[in-house]
Amino acid sequence: MSDLPLTGVRVLEIGGGISAAFATRWMAGFGADVVRVDAAAEALGDDQVACLLPGKRRVAANGLHELALAADIVVEDGKPGSLAARGLNPETLRRERPRLVITSISSFGKDGPYAGYESTNLVAHALGGILSLTGSPGRPPLCNGGSQAEYLGGLNGFSASVTAYFGALVHGEGDWIDISLQECAAGMLELHGPMSAATGERSERRANQTSAVWGIYPCADGFGGVCALARQIPALFAMVGDPDLEDERFTDPHKRLEHNDELEARMWVWFSDKTRAELLQLGVEHKVPTGVVYTPKEVLGSSSLQERGFFDAIDTPTGRAQVPGRPFLGFAWRKGALHAACADTEAVRRDWLGENA
Repeated sequence: MSDLPLTGVRVLEIGGGISAAFATRWMAGFGADVVRVDAAAEALGDDQVACLLPGKRRVAANGLHELALAADIVVEDGKPGSLAARGLNPETLRRERPRLVITSISSFGKDGPYAGYESTNLVAHALGGILSLTGSPGRPPLCNGGSQAEYLGGLNGFSASVTAYFGALVHGEGDWIDISLQECAAGMLELHGPMSAATGERSERRANQTSAVWGIYPCADGFGGVCALARQIPALFAMVGDPDLEDERFTDPHKRLEHNDELEARMWVWFSDKTRAELLQLGVEHKVPTGVVYTPKEVLGSSSLQERGFFDAIDTPTGRAQVPGRPFLGFAWRKGALHAACADTEAVRRDWLGENA
């Protein structure tokens, strides 16, 4: 598959948590030769293994210095200083191989006041500010599901690593990239972080409705939502079909905020008797950005995702698993297969270092 964009790129994954595994999963899917260093105890659950490890060769944790210098990209998600403790000081490695890209992903970065703190996905997300927006007003915050802080760190790790690698192709100089899960989470705050910094006011949790025209509502068979920008408000009101919405208290953007509670009540009523299929169809007809909430099982059966080839079927020791695959169309994708722990040590050392088996 020579049309894979990362064919020929060598990637060494060290650390083995979600962040490093997710970053390198996309690299493997786009054609890189990803070699994962297996720890004595697997840090990932069975579901995460099926999702994050296909297409990677797996080696024992020995002789890493030589493998690191043979790699184009090294990705790790250990605590600050953990690479140096393995004899893999990033600054030393880059002096020996200036083109090498090293990406370190940790909860708070490699230095700073929190660098040495113990952390979890929840802690990194909370200190990044995301939990200030989740949950109902006046109640404790809610934790976002799915280890989102760690996956977000992996997403940033993938994009930064590949960007730095292509930079090294152009000017011959790699980089040591320092990624903080806390900073990645803070970057997801959109307007709320900058607004609080500028005004000194904190953003309040608003549950499922940021405003009446931007939120999620119960519908006849689940939940549906709308996220209408100012230019889309007339089309939204036409879709709702309530003549009272032609009043100035709703059409004027400033007065609409003053009457948000009343408008929100009307939206609750309008959504209540519509099915999710009806909401999607109405959105298309009126060119209003509507959406619906699917269960995980419904997502697996999504005709849209299946048409785009989003899911990969991966054979595991306990059966076939359907897992997220190619993130977008436009580049060739290789789903890969699962390898057993430490199964490829000799083959990798032969391919990367020229050693005889």
